[in-house]
Amino acid sequence: MSERGDIIRKSIIKDLNEGVVIVSNDGVVEYVNEAATKILGISEEQLKDKNFARTFIAGHDNDGFIQTVIDSIYDTDVKHYNVVPYNNGNGIRQLYIMTSFLKEGDNRIGVFILFSDITELAELKIEYANSITSLLDSLVKALSTAIDERSPYTANHARNMVRIAEAYLDYLDETRSPDRFDDDRRRAFLMSTWLHDVGKLAVPLEVMDKATRLSDRMERIEERYEKIRLLDRIALLEGRISENEFETLRSRRDNELEQIRRLNQAGFLTDDDIRLVDELSKSSYVNEEGEECRILTDEEIKDLHVRKGTLTDEERAIIQSHVTTTRKILQQVEFPKVFDVVPMWASSHHELLNGTGYPDKLKGSEIPYEVRLLTIIDIYETLTARDRPYKKPIPPEKSLEIIGKMVEEGSIDKEIFDKFVDSLAWKILF
Repeated sequence: MSERGDIIRKSIIKDLNEGVVIVSNDGVVEYVNEAATKILGISEEQLKDKNFARTFIAGHDNDGFIQTVIDSIYDTDVKHYNVVPYNNGNGIRQLYIMTSFLKEGDNRIGVFILFSDITELAELKIEYANSITSLLDSLVKALSTAIDERSPYTANHARNMVRIAEAYLDYLDETRSPDRFDDDRRRAFLMSTWLHDVGKLAVPLEVMDKATRLSDRMERIEERYEKIRLLDRIALLEGRISENEFETLRSRRDNELEQIRRLNQAGFLTDDDIRLVDELSKSSYVNEEGEECRILTDEEIKDLHVRKGTLTDEERAIIQSHVTTTRKILQQVEFPKVFDVVPMWASSHHELLNGTGYPDKLKGSEIPYEVRLLTIIDIYETLTARDRPYKKPIPPEKSLEIIGKMVEEGSIDKEIFDKFVDSLAWKILF
């Protein structure tokens, strides 16, 4: 029965599609099946009764395969599993290799090596992974485009940032900088760049696209002044005011409206401008019911008090909330492991080294290199952008000067900024 069982076992091993090699404790090949010779590209005569290591060392460079077997020979209590590349003389194959022990009683008498050619499976896996990654990349770009296209004033922001980022990373590669990115890190960084403003999907367009302090309220003010002029003329015709009073009112109304137009579009308000807003807030007229009313509403006066830019503090807070929303959105995505840093990198691009950024007020080493770089690119593209309604584009060199001052203030990384300037990546859009 034992002899019959031995015959059966050998027959099964002989007919396996998997390769089987048995190596003695002293490294000599004692058995090899036909599948093994086909997979390894070595005849039975070249293997049988030969020293395993010498046979393979003399052939192609298959260190991973050899080392897995040698490790199993010398490790008395460990089974070895591995996927290794193997050159059989006709190309590189991917082998799944498993080693176990042959024992006689309590004594180990050899090593049993079982291996399968999984090249096609590995290629399918790579092809599948690549297709999933390509799909993810295309979805990311489509989402980024949707974010930008939602506002005609930021239609190229993410796309421009990616172009600058790619040019900078290429520079690091070309100069063999110690800061250069490997492929996985590069892809994660570019994905973070594409997605850094995804949270703006939740920002109301009337805030995101606010081109002037009053925005569409200015049109209502213009209509209100037109109505007030008619009321003043009616008062004149009804004899409630004199001709001189009417002319004085008309001159005052025209001057007020002209000042409001100027304040609405001014880049920066001086102290005198702020005092003028306070005076305008007191301006009034008499309505149809004979009631005295203020011309400007509280909301309009608040808008006109914005010293720099177009946003009130509340509106600026809404804009700034986009990074928190970005993080919430991206944390819901089951990214492949190589991209698991994307939610943090993408949502931290407004952090500054001196802790004055947002949303987490990170400082110094708390901010990763990739985020520091993303911040520089974002600021530079925003400064130079030619499609923003609330500001004129700033020339590239002047924009670099502005960022340079932020470096001096301690909010921007000097080393990265200096390399960014040297890279000339900032010229890619001009």
